[in-house]
Amino acid sequence: MGSVLVLRFLLVARMMGVVVPVFPPEAESAEKPSEHFLYQSKFDCLYLNGTERIRYIFRDIYDRQEFVRFDSDRGEFEAVTPLGEPIARDWNTRKDLLEDRRADVEGFCRHNYAIFEPFARSRQVQPKVKIAPSSYDSSSHNTLLICNVDGFWPSQIEIKWFRNGKEEDESRVFTTDLIRNGDWTFQMAVMLEAQPERGDVYACQVEHASFPEPVTVQWEPQSESARSKMWTGVAGIVLGLVFLAPGLVLYLKNKKGQRVISQPPGITLEADKINHQRQKP
Repeated sequence: MGSVLVLRFLLVARMMGVVVPVFPPEAESAEKPSEHFLYQSKFDCLYLNGTERIRYIFRDIYDRQEFVRFDSDRGEFEAVTPLGEPIARDWNTRKDLLEDRRADVEGFCRHNYAIFEPFARSRQVQPKVKIAPSSYDSSSHNTLLICNVDGFWPSQIEIKWFRNGKEEDESRVFTTDLIRNGDWTFQMAVMLEAQPERGDVYACQVEHASFPEPVTVQWEPQSESARSKMWTGVAGIVLGLVFLAPGLVLYLKNKKGQRVISQPPGITLEADKINHQRQKP
C-alpha cells in the first residue's frame, strides 16, 4: 500500500453577520443566517504515492457543520445536509464554477505539493513510547496493557505487541484512531488484553521512520510486586523514624539537663602536693 500525504487548508470566508450573496434564493429563504455566524471553507489535498494520484475535496461549513462539498472523484458538488441540497443543485449548473473546482486538482493541489512536500517528508520526530497497565480483573486475571505512542511525525507507524518474544494474536489487540496533536505530530494507543503470569515479559515494538531500527519497551508482571515491596520498605523506614524521633529528642533533653560537677583546679593541685610529701622518707 502506498503512502498517503494529506495537506489541509482553511479559509474563514465570512463571519459576524457580514453576508455575501453566494447562496441561491431557494437556500436563503429556507434558512436565514443568524446575526452572528461563522462560515468556513476547507480544502483537502490527498496524495497517494507522491502525485501519482491526487484527490481534491472542497468543503463548505456553516457554524461548524459541513453542508456541501466538491469531491474530485465525483467531479461535482454534493449535499451533506438538507441546507446544502439547493446549493449543490445550483452550483452544479454553473459550468465555470465546476471547471474551476476540477482544475484545482492541478492548479491548487499539485502546485502546493511541490511547496510543502520537502518539508513534510524531511521532518521526522521520534515518538515517545510508554506502557501502562490500565485495569485488573481479579476474577479472570485479565490486565489491559496500553502502549502509548505520542509526539511522532510522519504519521506512518507500525505498533506490535509481543509476549515472551512471540507476537500476540490480533484478536486481543485494540488500536485507537490516529490523533492529531495540533503541532504537526500524532499520537496513538495500542491496547492488549493479557493474562500475565510471573515470569512473562510483554513488549511493545514500534517501527517508525525516525528510528534506525524498531524500538521495544518491555513490561513484566513481577515488576509490580517489586514496586510494592519497595514501598513496603519505604513505609517501614518512615515508621521507624517516627518512633525513633521522640526517644532521641527525650535523650537529648535529659543529657542537656544533667550538670557535670568538677573539682576546682586549686584543690586538685593541693591534694597532689600532700601525696608527694607523704612519699618522701
